[in-house]
Amino acid sequence: MRIIRNLFDGRGHVVVALAFCLAFAGTAAAAKLITGEQVKNGSLTGKDVKDRSLTARDFKGSVKGERGAQGPRGSQGPQGSQGLQGTPGEPGSPGGALAYAKVNFTGTQAEPTYTLVPERSKNINAVNRTGNPANPATAIPGIVCVDVSVPVNVAVASTDRVPVDPSVIASVQVPTVNGADRCPAGSDAAILLKNSNDVPTESGFYVIFN
Repeated sequence: MRIIRNLFDGRGHVVVALAFCLAFAGTAAAAKLITGEQVKNGSLTGKDVKDRSLTARDFKGSVKGERGAQGPRGSQGPQGSQGLQGTPGEPGSPGGALAYAKVNFTGTQAEPTYTLVPERSKNINAVNRTGNPANPATAIPGIVCVDVSVPVNVAVASTDRVPVDPSVIASVQVPTVNGADRCPAGSDAAILLKNSNDVPTESGFYVIFN
């Protein structure tokens, strides 16, 4: 109370007391009136903000600096696990050859036997040796006759030896020459089998017709 009385002693003291009251009242009113809700978005500019009063957190990614240099390449990662096996593909379409055959050879060079493999043959009626079938001794070595069920013009043959034996050569003659000493009547091709010295030999073979 003594302090208040001293403030009101004389007119000068009254003015000072009044100034104190207005100053505190103005600060309280400003603190009460100015809030974030009362500031219009986008109305403040850089001039309204005190220098160095904001930190990077205040910008929330709205301001980006220059792009830094590319970092060094990382080390290679470990190899991944093997993937699952794919589903089998659809069966392929039949080949375009008019006819083909896989012919097996058994026996000896002196008494050879030739057998057609049906599951690996198409449009082939039979395979035979030359000469009289009742007398194998009349057959000419190294010649196998093929009876084809469709008209053909050309053919190619190869031996069935795996790995391929370059000492045995298979060729084909179309059309064949029919006769007692050659292929039986009705044969369409003759497979000629020879070794590298051009000597007739016996061997299994493949033949394709078109």
